[in-house]
Amino acid sequence: MAERSVSFGRHRLAMFMVSTALVLVMTGATGGTTGARAQDAAQKPAAAQRATTARSISIPGQSLDAALKAFTRQSGWQVGYVTALVAGRSSQPVAGETDPLAALRTLLAGSGLDIRVTGARTVSLVAASSTDAAGVDADGSTVLEEITVTSSGGGVKLGTDSAGDTGTTVMDSTQVGIRADGSGDANSFLRGLPNVQYQNDTNDEAGVDSQAILNTKPQELSISGGRTYENNFILNGIGINTVTGTEEPYDQGNQGELSDANNRYDADRIYGLHSQTLFVPTEFVESATVIDSNASARYGSFQGGVVEYKLKSPATDRLRATASVEYESDALVEYNLATKDGLNPNNVKEPEFYKKKKAISVSGPITDNIAVIGQYSVTDAWTNKAKDYIYGDEDVESESKNEFYRLQANAETDFGTFKLEGLHTDYSQDFESASYRDLEIDTATQSYAGKLEHSYDFEDFSLGGIALSNVSLTSKLTASKSDALNLGGDDTVRNWQSTFFRTISGVTKNVFTSTMLDDWCRVDPSSTTTTSCREGGMGSERGQGQERYTWSQDLAGDVWNGTFRTGYEFGFTEAHRWRAKDYVNYTYRVAASYTSGPNLWQNGNGVKTFTCNTTEECYAEQFAATKAVYKAYDLTAQIMQANSYLELDQTFDWLNIRPGIRLDYDDYQGNLNIAPRLVATVTPIEDFSISAGYNRYYDAANLAYAVRDQQPRIITYIRTPSSTGVVGNFTTTPTQTYYSLDASDLKTPYTDEFTAAINFVDPLTEGDWRLRYMHRSSRDQYASSTPTSTSYVLTNNAEGSYDSFTAEYAKQLPTAAWNPADNSVLSASITWADNNVSADSYFVDEDDLEDRISYKGMSYTKAGFNAITGNMDIPLRAQVGLSGSFFEERLNLGVSANYNFAYDGVAETGDTEDIDGIQHDIWDDKAFAAVLTVDLSGSYKVAEVDEHGLTLNFKVANVFNEMGNATTKSGQPWVIGRTLWVGASAEF
Repeated sequence: MAERSVSFGRHRLAMFMVSTALVLVMTGATGGTTGARAQDAAQKPAAAQRATTARSISIPGQSLDAALKAFTRQSGWQVGYVTALVAGRSSQPVAGETDPLAALRTLLAGSGLDIRVTGARTVSLVAASSTDAAGVDADGSTVLEEITVTSSGGGVKLGTDSAGDTGTTVMDSTQVGIRADGSGDANSFLRGLPNVQYQNDTNDEAGVDSQAILNTKPQELSISGGRTYENNFILNGIGINTVTGTEEPYDQGNQGELSDANNRYDADRIYGLHSQTLFVPTEFVESATVIDSNASARYGSFQGGVVEYKLKSPATDRLRATASVEYESDALVEYNLATKDGLNPNNVKEPEFYKKKKAISVSGPITDNIAVIGQYSVTDAWTNKAKDYIYGDEDVESESKNEFYRLQANAETDFGTFKLEGLHTDYSQDFESASYRDLEIDTATQSYAGKLEHSYDFEDFSLGGIALSNVSLTSKLTASKSDALNLGGDDTVRNWQSTFFRTISGVTKNVFTSTMLDDWCRVDPSSTTTTSCREGGMGSERGQGQERYTWSQDLAGDVWNGTFRTGYEFGFTEAHRWRAKDYVNYTYRVAASYTSGPNLWQNGNGVKTFTCNTTEECYAEQFAATKAVYKAYDLTAQIMQANSYLELDQTFDWLNIRPGIRLDYDDYQGNLNIAPRLVATVTPIEDFSISAGYNRYYDAANLAYAVRDQQPRIITYIRTPSSTGVVGNFTTTPTQTYYSLDASDLKTPYTDEFTAAINFVDPLTEGDWRLRYMHRSSRDQYASSTPTSTSYVLTNNAEGSYDSFTAEYAKQLPTAAWNPADNSVLSASITWADNNVSADSYFVDEDDLEDRISYKGMSYTKAGFNAITGNMDIPLRAQVGLSGSFFEERLNLGVSANYNFAYDGVAETGDTEDIDGIQHDIWDDKAFAAVLTVDLSGSYKVAEVDEHGLTLNFKVANVFNEMGNATTKSGQPWVIGRTLWVGASAEF
């Protein structure tokens, strides 16, 4: 294409202003499409040209669709096209030793289709327009209509068109679906990828309970040594990260989510917090990009990794619809007893449950240039559990519902492409405690996000004597709102005494049994300890949320010997945390618990009564001796942030360099963070390259501390009866104190990364290989130190490191020898990783004396010992994935296997010992066994008419019913092994 040198005149300035302001959104859009120029392979980077290695290709003349499938099998290339584009067309025969691109041109001769090269081994097909219809440019080249591209087969791509993306993996919807666990959670496909950790072999409370079954939120993961809340998740260009924090500093002994195994609830916590605000369903994913190293400068706000989901685009050819339903229940799973001794002393039965998934998508054009798509999915889950014996024999039923809504409209106009999109997640999950009469904590997530995007392709021009081509400008305005809610019903909880045991003359016996609780609290005849019966709630409403607004522009194009990319973003976030009403917790005492006083328990002569000189929680049998008050509050915090980046990607014969720089600033901490990025790649011979990189990543600007700062601390009131047994009012009023969590004067945590990679195509199988080494050093990490009675002092004293070696392989297998096979894809990887961090939470206290560990006679804090215990690490892991379609794509099968090699680690023994007067949990060496898990998925199209069809689907997770190394306790002794999902889908 000839260079066109023009001045940046008034009409160009006008177009830039139109894009910047995002005016003329879709009004007046009467047609026309943005032109896209056909490009020959000679116009592509050298990497694409090197992919055209000559090989033997033999394809007879036949239907074009069948010929293209044969071409992908024999060449290893991916060809993207719309099915309707090739319908009714025939191919030309191809035979002999030739390069794939030349073979494809021969195959398409006379078909009326042209080739657009999109990568080293990827092309898409477009319809060649006539000169009159498409128009002729000044240099005589024809402008072609751009066609929506769909893949002709499932694929795994190691890297992108940029040689510097050695830490990037791209998977299409087929591969995402195969690797996902069947729950509908898109994050679950990440489990087998290198540098992704999600398992904890040291967990001795791995038993499934009702809340684990009901939880259908996305899986939390660690990527490249980062914490689970340090990743950057992007959905269709919208950041979906929680900037208000998922960690709590309150009650360190009760971290985590609600569980049937733990009846200690903290009214200061917000349960159900998640690192993502929108929960992405697998069914709607078009492709997923995972970046675990060598991230482009356009990505920031993470210390772990980047996960970018792209959802399906609106159909432009005709109205299309899909619907699916899937089902799982306790009848379709295999339960395993996983206690250390293999016993079930409490005779706990296997949990009963079901999960149902439904999804529907409708898409199509509404005018010649406007297309829309609407999508909805819902996952319902149900289970039950038994109440503690003292509350009766009835089971408690609990439910959860996970709904996702999406609506998008695309408009192709003479002013560029406009996209308007809305997304919504509505999640709710019931929790009712088995240890309380009626305590309920319903967790909910309600999130909304909207995007208005405009993209415009400029004609080639020169700027200051520098020739620029294929320049595109993308402008984007986003708005989002997300709330995590705890709705508990009652704002008062009462802890009654039901029985009281006392040792008299060396004999322990029950000296008190409540009569005022007879209608709902019964005595457990097997109990020989003092017990309580509890009733009430955990507060009618408390929550945490955020509102975010961003404006960004990205400019990209070709310059010199490669490409350039630059952009900026301004953002505003307001965080909100609140408790709607005061919450009160009463704890009662009975006369038998006192040992002196004329009217109290004395000399074993029986239970006496109290005289109430108050109306506040006092009864003749027992009274509230303590009152804990959690005051209502309403906290807000705001942050303004700005970032910009510049990146070049240039190829000089055998050398490719990608230098970049990123600048981030926010007005909360006031730090200007400069993050350099650099990757250099040498290609001494064809299909072989060596890369090295250095990158710096800064933690996301967040309000986790600001929104918790000055939250009221608990106020505890205490009273005792008089010597005559008279109970009066609570008279002492403690001073109200507040949590102090200020990080505004700290440095921003960051990670320095060094990488090395070798990419090559092996001559034996012609598969793609990628060998990588990564080292990360984390500095200035957040931690807490020396908390007083009123504050946690946050510091930059934590640090960490992460090292990994990875070998990866991907190949589209040749299947021409087996006629029923259409295509098959093989991918595999093996990863060794070592992760060390000084604190796994920014609220962990390095000097905490309440939670200590003893290992080989030495005393450690939990934070200090965390580097030894694992941090979700499995040192050596391997993964294999194989997928294929058969019988003209009627049958699709996929299998993925994950293998954890055996290793030596440490684990909690369950014993304790006293060291210098402090109780310690004893940990010791443990050999962890190798674990192999295999997942199988498949679908079969049982009916097909034209482009309509009915398909049956199944997913078997953990085919061989592997239990792994994690163990359970007697309260929840069961772990779920093999799991079967069954379902059906229809296309219209």
